[in-house]
Amino acid sequence: MRLINVKTYKLEVFRDDKIPPYAILSHTWGDDSEELTLRDLSEKNFNKPGIGAIKLSGCCQQAKADDLGYAWIDTCCIDKTNAVELSEAINSMFRWYERAAICYTYLPDVPESENYRDPQSKFGTSRWFKRGWTLQELLAPSVLRFYGSKWGFLGTKGTMCTTINKITGIPRQFLLKTTELRAASVAQRMSWAAPRETGKSEDLSYCLLGIFDVMMPMVYGEGGDQAFFRLQEQIVKTTRDDSLLAWGFGGNGSPLRDFRPEDIKSGRALASAPSDFLNCGQIVQMEYYTPPEEPLDISGVSVRISLPLSTHGPSVTYALLNCGLKTNLQGPIAIPLAKSSSVFPEYIRPRGCAPLTYRLDVSLHHSTAQQIYIKRHGQVEASPNLNRQYWHCDDDALAQANLELIDVAPRTCWDEERALIVSSTESDNGNTQQILARFRHNEKGSEDFVVALESGRRNRSLQPYCWATTCPRNTALEGLARDFQNRASGSNLASNGMINLRFLVEPDEQQRLFTVRPEATLHLL
Repeated sequence: MRLINVKTYKLEVFRDDKIPPYAILSHTWGDDSEELTLRDLSEKNFNKPGIGAIKLSGCCQQAKADDLGYAWIDTCCIDKTNAVELSEAINSMFRWYERAAICYTYLPDVPESENYRDPQSKFGTSRWFKRGWTLQELLAPSVLRFYGSKWGFLGTKGTMCTTINKITGIPRQFLLKTTELRAASVAQRMSWAAPRETGKSEDLSYCLLGIFDVMMPMVYGEGGDQAFFRLQEQIVKTTRDDSLLAWGFGGNGSPLRDFRPEDIKSGRALASAPSDFLNCGQIVQMEYYTPPEEPLDISGVSVRISLPLSTHGPSVTYALLNCGLKTNLQGPIAIPLAKSSSVFPEYIRPRGCAPLTYRLDVSLHHSTAQQIYIKRHGQVEASPNLNRQYWHCDDDALAQANLELIDVAPRTCWDEERALIVSSTESDNGNTQQILARFRHNEKGSEDFVVALESGRRNRSLQPYCWATTCPRNTALEGLARDFQNRASGSNLASNGMINLRFLVEPDEQQRLFTVRPEATLHLL
């Protein structure tokens, strides 16, 4: 561990078993150009203009006053150009703050003169309470003192505990370290980080390693979602805490029972960021049923877990978690699930459906947990009666034919932003509703081309169909739907007197997207 000699400002390296008592600084970073780096201290550039010099001198002066010979500051005690050292430091950070003799929290945006108990005080709105890294710096040290902009003493974590509790929502027993952090549910700990931010999206996961007592390598560039997924992978290796799946609780999602089967969209099994746990601060672990011996397991494509299930109707299932609200002991948190059409017992967690508090009846108190799989992400595999097809008009082919798609009937099937026409099946045989697409030729006064699009299932595969005709520009498209087949006579050829066109349809490999391509032809057969 690299420490600063508070008298000489010289950096000294110590083995883990030889580390002397030290003070540690908690702060928020200012402009990178103002922060003191390891190189600055090595080159004795202690008085560089900016906030960094103020932090260094204030921390070291206070440490000397407290009879401590060494201090640690993250900006200048870590070689951030060394990826191995940086990863080791981030994984060790919580432990370093926990082992410090004292932690000084420097708040440059808080004057010493104000009353921190005032709801309008700058203490409550300090940037320090909004940053991700400072969460562990609040929780890890036993002795923590707050200092204002001129290094004037504000108070200790103990004397300011009630105010800090109101600001952060963190219960006193965890702030004062009378209870170990692992006693708080995963969802509850995540909720403490939910409103916080970091400069790099990955750091919102990396700054939580110590709070969950896990380790993992740093991979900057992987993205916040992937970093948070890896964090959850590590968490489930150390605890069977169902509250990890309670994310989204208290949101505005609709109950699953209000959804039609064809409207169910597959969401994520796991949260994508701590913000998904914003309303989970009151969720605690409870034993509503005997937990199974099998741990929760995350594979590449699904989450495997054993949970009691409660079924409501043909498509509505709730999985009961061994956690609930500490303010409501009547029932567990339940997550909504819908069966995937591919594999039983595989489920999806429908998008837009929030977990809820489930009132247990007598029969469910003795429910047996069932092993199920919840898809990590992706769309539910469509069964024949839930299928949708997408039609896209080849823009190059339209340009060559001097055509423009100007209308679709029914209008609700036209996604203009994506230039997609969306059709859904009407029966189990896979036949889709008929959709009319209207194309206008750029020759003034010419008739419009109207194409009818359908698909039907033949020999287990979807077969697209298209018929073409023309109509005057002032003819309403909706009016053609009733007698379109008579007008078109089942042909994909049509002429407006100026150009003869054949309309072709090509499916993609999954038979979900059909490309409509007009081609000029010399003769109509």
